[in-house]
Amino acid sequence: MQFDIKFSEDLSLYREEVKIGHHVIPNAIASHPMEGGDADEKGSPTDMTFRKYKRIAKGGAGLIWVEAVSICKDGRSNDKQLWITEDNWRDFKALNDIIKKSAKEEFGEDYHPMTIIQINHAGRYCKVKGKPSPIIATHKKNLDERLGIDESYPVVTDEYLDSLKEKYVQAARLSKKAGFDGVDIKACHGYLLSELLSAYERKGKYGGSFENRTRLMMDIVEAIKKDAACEGLVISSRLNIYDGLPYPQGWGVSEGKGLEVDLTEPKKLVKSLICKGVQLISLTMGNPYAFPHINKPFDLGNYIPPENALHSCNRLIREVGNMQKSFPETVFVGLGYSWFRDLAPYVGAGSLKHGLCKIIGFGRESIAYPDFARDILENQEMKRSSVCISCSKCSEMKSKIGTCGCVIRDAAVYLPIYKEMKASGV
Repeated sequence: MQFDIKFSEDLSLYREEVKIGHHVIPNAIASHPMEGGDADEKGSPTDMTFRKYKRIAKGGAGLIWVEAVSICKDGRSNDKQLWITEDNWRDFKALNDIIKKSAKEEFGEDYHPMTIIQINHAGRYCKVKGKPSPIIATHKKNLDERLGIDESYPVVTDEYLDSLKEKYVQAARLSKKAGFDGVDIKACHGYLLSELLSAYERKGKYGGSFENRTRLMMDIVEAIKKDAACEGLVISSRLNIYDGLPYPQGWGVSEGKGLEVDLTEPKKLVKSLICKGVQLISLTMGNPYAFPHINKPFDLGNYIPPENALHSCNRLIREVGNMQKSFPETVFVGLGYSWFRDLAPYVGAGSLKHGLCKIIGFGRESIAYPDFARDILENQEMKRSSVCISCSKCSEMKSKIGTCGCVIRDAAVYLPIYKEMKASGV
């Protein structure tokens, strides 16, 4: 195994500002999105949502990436997923306001974390009234079997996909009205836009060729860029560069090479996105519903990963570094650091020092240990007694019941929910 993980004791690297357009991110630390599944029936944030983001904002991350918000009712991953509409965008404004206010209360009036909000369609992972309601772009035998569907199950029509562009634009407009600094056109982890990237066997204008498979994503980005109501909005993307599935079911691989990473097409897409004005890209891999070890390396729990967690971390850090070095002017957010626990600051600093990414992102860590960024920036450490232990219970909850939180470090809130899930036999 080529070992590409770097280390540095120079934690001052995290204090470097990062510029994106006219925005200045106050440090090189991001709180990555973790879908909480705690919205009300209308899709609005609840007290649980506000609590989570208030804690994260007070923790000091310079980039706060808000979890996936659905663009339409039938595109939700569960009935408790956030969903922004004309009727509730003010609730999202209140959420953004509390993030900004909480950060200023802790770090001063001149402290301005950047807020990005994900807009998404869950695709094959849609659920309505607690029941799977897959909207699939293409058949993938391995993933279809997990959902209990076969080759007779219909793929989504081109006409339906055509209709989504305006829904993405409307969600972006509402996000701008709510005060968010940017939107994330989410194309990762097996959701709809992500699945289209590997729709090699799909017929019609959204399948087959590279241009067809990336068409909807590129059309959405261009439409938001041109929309007057979205002017000034940072366009970003959380983007899969490797699915962990072989060709023709997976993205970031090549025919006849099995599961070997091939970034030829992901690099081509990133180049196109940059040309369309995408300024910030958070790279990721895998599918947490099927192969959670790829994007959330772990070594505890009932699921036994087919590879050592260090191998999974190495793949994430190496390939993000490959992309960053290929596009040195673009801001890429790295991942794969939470598994290192209290050593994570030194691994992240190594990536910053060696140009493997420009921002270090933490997902699971941000819900387990909301003050992690403050401790890195002010105390030059992450406390062993506070870190995420990579037990993957948060991912287990997300995949089974939609709700997601830290069962270990935030036990007063989430352990009862986890126990109830286990008792129900889900």
